Amino acid sequence: MKILNAAFAVVILLNLTNLFSQEDTLSTNGPITVGEEFFIDYRTPKDYELGPIRIVGADNFDHQAIKLIAGLRQGQSIKIPGDQITTALKNLYKEELFSSISIAAEKEIAGVLYLVITVEPRPKLSRFKFIGIKKREADKVREEINLYAGRTITENLVFSTESKIRGYFREKGFYSVDVDIKRTIDTLMNNSEVFEITINTGEKVKIQEVVIEGNESISDFKLKMAMKDTKEKGPLRIFKRSKFSTAAFDRDKKAVLDKFNAIGLRDASFSLDTFFLIDPQNLVVQLKIEEGEKYFFGDITWIGNTKYRSSYLDTILGIKNGDVYDKGLLEQRLFQSVDGRDITSLYMDRGYLFFQITPVEMNVTDNRINYEMRIIEGKEARVKNIIIKGNTKTNEYVIRREIRTKPGDLFSRNDIIRTQRELAQLGYFNEQAFQVNPLPNPADGTVDIEYVVEEKSSDQVELSGGYGGVGQNGRGSVIGTLGLTFNNFSTKNFFKKSAWQPLPSGDGQRFSVRGQTNGRFYQSFNASFTEPWLGGKKPNSLTLFSTYTLLSQNGMLKTNPDFSGTTIGGAGVGFGRRKKLPDDFFTAYYELGFQKYNVTNDTRFGVLFTNGIANDISLKYVLQRNSISAPIYPQSGSSLTFTAKSTLPYSYFETGVNYAAQSAQERYKYLEYYKLKFTGAWYLPLSKDKKLVLSPRIGFGLMGAYTEAKGITPFDRFTLGGSGLTGISQIGGQEIIALRGYEDNSLSTRGGNPLIAKYTLELRYPISLNPQATFFAMAFAEAGNTFPSIKEFDPFNVKRAAGVGIRVFLPAFGMLGLDYGFGFDKIDYWGQGFANGSENQSISQKGYYPKLTFTIGMNLGEL
Repeated sequence: MKILNAAFAVVILLNLTNLFSQEDTLSTNGPITVGEEFFIDYRTPKDYELGPIRIVGADNFDHQAIKLIAGLRQGQSIKIPGDQITTALKNLYKEELFSSISIAAEKEIAGVLYLVITVEPRPKLSRFKFIGIKKREADKVREEINLYAGRTITENLVFSTESKIRGYFREKGFYSVDVDIKRTIDTLMNNSEVFEITINTGEKVKIQEVVIEGNESISDFKLKMAMKDTKEKGPLRIFKRSKFSTAAFDRDKKAVLDKFNAIGLRDASFSLDTFFLIDPQNLVVQLKIEEGEKYFFGDITWIGNTKYRSSYLDTILGIKNGDVYDKGLLEQRLFQSVDGRDITSLYMDRGYLFFQITPVEMNVTDNRINYEMRIIEGKEARVKNIIIKGNTKTNEYVIRREIRTKPGDLFSRNDIIRTQRELAQLGYFNEQAFQVNPLPNPADGTVDIEYVVEEKSSDQVELSGGYGGVGQNGRGSVIGTLGLTFNNFSTKNFFKKSAWQPLPSGDGQRFSVRGQTNGRFYQSFNASFTEPWLGGKKPNSLTLFSTYTLLSQNGMLKTNPDFSGTTIGGAGVGFGRRKKLPDDFFTAYYELGFQKYNVTNDTRFGVLFTNGIANDISLKYVLQRNSISAPIYPQSGSSLTFTAKSTLPYSYFETGVNYAAQSAQERYKYLEYYKLKFTGAWYLPLSKDKKLVLSPRIGFGLMGAYTEAKGITPFDRFTLGGSGLTGISQIGGQEIIALRGYEDNSLSTRGGNPLIAKYTLELRYPISLNPQATFFAMAFAEAGNTFPSIKEFDPFNVKRAAGVGIRVFLPAFGMLGLDYGFGFDKIDYWGQGFANGSENQSISQKGYYPKLTFTIGMNLGEL
């Protein structure tokens, strides 16, 4: 032991000696004469007082700062040998500013020790450049590595930069990437270096095969489907390319284990998880699984519950003794279920903001896991204050009237979720940036709720061109459109000069003006105004609108005596209200409208109506239940709509009239019809992040006559086919429905048909949910048809199409769409002889060719 102690003391002595760059015997000057030497005996520690400290080699640094970092100051007591010098060296090295540091004793006078700190600064980075990659890629790499001029160069900086670049490209599938950083001295700047970063990405490495072994309970296919990013390459893999990423591999391994845990195999683990290259472009992923034993839920007991009986909590939990163990399901039923069926929601929706539940695994008996649910209910909390932040444009009362959490009400998490939806439906705020912050006040048992919103542009300017069949003799021509839509308008501030920035806004009103024309043959103008909260106390809306359309068959204006065409003028008023029953997702809308058709020598209606004036006075009722999560890219919810539109049954008041003998002007002076529609749309999330959405939609429409003798009006019928972009189409007064993959209006008679059926299935995935530019791609399959009479109606006799498309929402322009569809069926031109008086002719034509369609607007072309 004595020998070991002695050896240890020698080692310490040698290390302390190395702290000094100079020898123990140093030449000095000053009061000691030249040739005399200053000796320090390390065998006998001695206390000194520090004198002035000199800094050598740090011309570009603050000398006082170096002393402070070292922790040495003049007048300080220091023991030599001791820990203070060692600590000073560690502190200076920790700053990574110097590559070499030494502390030496320069001289000693009357117990005062003079020290010299000699440093060699590390070089600085003056600039860096990339070799081997394109500028666009280089800009992205710059954001990853955080290099900048003036940064101190350390070995760790070089190593970490190489690692970050290597990791960046490996995440992109370049697993064999090689990175080399060449350091050269910058001759233009003192003590500076230039980095030349050479990157050789090599070939992209794809996954040739994923080999899974040891799995008996779950098939290879299901496990590979659970791996969202680690995918084998294949000819059908288009949207999700095969590439290998270690980060994605780690996530997918957890997803595989989650699949086993969901069926009671909670001990499942990997005995082998590896990957290896088989050639420069391909690798193999190999997983070997040990499933372990299967577990089940045992007894579940509740402790601390006074609000609800244990039996009721068992019912809400929905897990019984003997059910296969699934920890994910247990946590979902305890804390937050998608459908609101969880214990936490049960309490928090009834004011128990401070509610806590802790599941404790008590024991395992015969592979049955027994749980004890420990509950702390806390006190009921009531809402005290509502705080709104971030509304720079929208007036606070517009937001406050949509908020479901009112001061004095019991706290409810469900009301907060519903408030988020209502605010998103306004379209004024970025729904991805919503924040809700409950601020509890334990002293008085209340809670303040803070809503943080982020304004986005909601006004739209539509300046576009389209192609429609409104030219001479129904031929296609270019249609120009200019439209202005102000979704957050304010009439109250209309006459306030200060409010025009650039327009008065903030009151949530909607004002829209729109014009379309192709010159002489087609002109259309409309304007509308909506007040969503008439009176300001209830969500009852008032809408006013007017329209005017001119369709010239010969290119002349209405004032010309030789004019041939149709003008349509109209106006209306609508009233909407939010219903409370069956639930408050329902709304009702009532509309009184008037349209006047003035037809002059227009042969587009055939023999039914070539000259005269027709008046359409109608009442419309719309009942809708809308629970979609967001208006632009819904990720959940549904929208069901029933629409009924009708005129008065004038024929019931007329007796002894022979309609067959009447002229078109007499017969259709006052249009008589009823129209019924039903549409439904559902949004079903297919992934946990709710980005991949399946959207099935259906729609049916029927237009009928009160008396068979008078028949169905020639106006306001359904036409089907194309994009629906042609607006008022060839003859005016039609409801134009899109069906991608076919020509515009090709699936109806020339005058339209009174019955329609349409089915759509879309698979959507967002490219960007940025509110300033929302992109999403889709694959679609849809089918539909129109029918000339109830006898020919067959909901399964439809024209089918499929294809892909993309939607882009820009706040300034609205929704823009581009679809590439393929029609599979022959086109039956029902009633192509409609202009000659025959409605039942049928002509078939093949339509097997792809069709590119362009759409503008959210609901244009929808039933």
